[in-house]
Parts: sequence; structure tokens; C-alpha cells
Amino acid sequence: ALGMAASIASAQAENFVTNPDFETDVWDPWRSYGPVTEELSAKADAHSGQTALMATIPAAGANFWDAGIQYDPAGQFFAKNTDYTWAMFFKSDPPVTVNIKPELGVDPWNAFGEKQVQLTEEYQEFFTEWNVGAADVVPAALTLHVQFDAATIWMDDVRWYEGDYEPFDDANAPQAVDPRDKTATTWGQLKSR
Repeated sequence: ALGMAASIASAQAENFVTNPDFETDVWDPWRSYGPVTEELSAKADAHSGQTALMATIPAAGANFWDAGIQYDPAGQFFAKNTDYTWAMFFKSDPPVTVNIKPELGVDPWNAFGEKQVQLTEEYQEFFTEWNVGAADVVPAALTLHVQFDAATIWMDDVRWYEGDYEPFDDANAPQAVDPRDKTATTWGQLKSR
């Protein structure tokens, strides 16, 4: 019975990422900085569906964080005492390292659950888990540092949700929600009043 309850709970997890599979041809609220050229790539390079995000990095940087990709919608925050998971599928040509960093979205860019992962030419799912403790983190960003070396990176099926990591399952993947009805957006609206 407990296994069934856990399965139902994971099936109902809400994905806070809008357009997590890049199927709507919309880039916003994703953004990049530094020498990164991004585009939506064709089905041949997608993990699932018709498209994936493709980012080309021309060369290694003086620092690996000099170029990046961020999920950074207005009003986004990490709620105190909440367990989060951020998971995504990556591949690259040639194999390259990426730094996954949920963070405070302003200086001093405090990290939560930061980890470096080694991409290969085949899609693999990577994830990080974190809890920020006793205080909300506002603003917050989900950042990928990508300037380790010259490479093309593909990303697809991105999930950010409350709770522990659960492997991706098309049938039970957390569904994207309208962020206008979510706490992060509401908090941002209240703070701006």
C-alpha cells in the first residue's frame, strides 16, 4: 500500500518548469549569458517529442561559469524547509562537463545542491536535490554553467518539483503547471506591491 501511495504521489507532482520539453517553440523564461548560441533542435536530437534545446559553446572560458543557461522566471523563489528536485536529460558532442546549480539569483549567488556532471553522446538523466533550510531564497535561479570546453549540448524533459528524485517516466512525469497560479509567482506579485 505504501508503494502504491508513493507511486500516486510521484505521478501527481507538479513540474514548476513551463514548456519543460521545448515543444511550444518558446524560449522564455529560459535565458543564456556569455558566449552561448541556443536554438531549438529537430526531432532527431530530442529525448522525447519533436524538439530539444540545443546550446553551442565555442570554447572553454577562463571560468566554467562565464557562460550559462538559466531558468529564471520573474518572482521565482525556493521556499524554506521544502525539498526540491531538478532533473533533466542531457547529451553533448563531444562529451563535456556541465555544472548544475540551483542558486540565489543575485550576488553572492549562493548554491544549493550544486554538482558537476559528465555528459556523453547519449542522453542520460541527471538531477540534484536540495532544501534551503529556514529562510526563503528570493530571487532564485536554476543555472547551468557550460563553459568547460567547446561543445554542443542538448537538453530535454526538464523537471523541477517538490520532493525526492523519481526517475523520469513518460506516463507519470510531473506535468507543467501555469506559473501564474503558483506560489513563486504570487510571492513575486505580493513583493512588488
